[in-house]
Amino acid sequence: MEVLFVDYSELKVKMNETKSEMSSSERLKKYMSGEVVDHIPYNFLTPYEALSEIYGYTTSQMYNDFNVYAEIIERAREDFGIEGVNVRLSLRSMGAAMGSTLVYPEHGIDRIEEHILQDYDDWDKMDEADPYNNKILTPLLERAAKVKERFPDMTLSTGVVGPLSTTVSIRPIEKVLRDTRKNPEMLKQLIALAVDNSLKWVEAFTKEFGKATASISDPVTCTDILSLSQFEEFSFPELKRLVSGIKEITGFKPTLHICGHTKEIWPYIKELEISSFSVDNCEDLAEAREILGDAITIMGNVPPVDVLRNGSIDDVIVSVKNCIQKGATSPKGYILASGCQVAIGTPRENLEAFIYAARTYGKGAKIGEMPLGMM
Repeated sequence: MEVLFVDYSELKVKMNETKSEMSSSERLKKYMSGEVVDHIPYNFLTPYEALSEIYGYTTSQMYNDFNVYAEIIERAREDFGIEGVNVRLSLRSMGAAMGSTLVYPEHGIDRIEEHILQDYDDWDKMDEADPYNNKILTPLLERAAKVKERFPDMTLSTGVVGPLSTTVSIRPIEKVLRDTRKNPEMLKQLIALAVDNSLKWVEAFTKEFGKATASISDPVTCTDILSLSQFEEFSFPELKRLVSGIKEITGFKPTLHICGHTKEIWPYIKELEISSFSVDNCEDLAEAREILGDAITIMGNVPPVDVLRNGSIDDVIVSVKNCIQKGATSPKGYILASGCQVAIGTPRENLEAFIYAARTYGKGAKIGEMPLGMM
């Protein structure tokens, strides 16, 4: 591979020569309306855990100290152009809200230590997921209120977790998968409850902070875990209800990210009322453009581990350029993004290389067209 940069200092010089001319919100609005923008819109998926470590804090400090969290938000805006704040449920928040035991490590993301629903006979042991009276949800709602007060000029949004991914935070995944064969009706009741509770969260968030966009993450619904028939029977009906419910509550179509392989379910994704679909890096972005691009905006899909965390500055730049090459002409628009959550341990210089490449190769972007920077 051609060497693009010798060291980080050279990248910094180039960064100063290729500054953005628009804010991220202005850029996205104009791009989606068909105007030419300074460069391709970009997004880092769930970056704050990685940023906390970059800025010298542990993830535990970020979760527990609002001033640390606020500092990370402010510095992320200044350093990386991340303007909006997404106060969302983690993959395990709703399970913890319903009684599963959640553990927060000093460094790293939360994990379930013990699931509340080991047996369906324990159904009544589950806690009510009332956002206004719950040990997990209420503090999260309060955190969102603090964010809105501290950053009144920033867009506040939220996010929930897909039906099956929420379900496995309530009941162990091996039992959920077994239920698809041994106890399908009880499983469907549990999945429906998971969606009901997610919509309760969106309702409460909207009531408190006004109508805002919402995102959905649903890693368990990928075809690495579910067969197509399992997806059709257990995931898709409730995913569709979740998407429609969010749109009805907020007035906006939600975004959707599914980790892992999803090509087999793309025809179903096209049926959903979503604003964009985030494609994991294990799938080909050009194929996603051809199959999904005429229906929804596509996002993706720079590898978050192999490239963003473990790669060199050159690796990042080449990967960004390849993604723009594959995705930019998508008829409903393309947003450059990491293929999944930005991994803890990602170096600052690689995030800056991502932005530099977006500014350089995505220069003069217009929806459905190859940017001038690629010419």
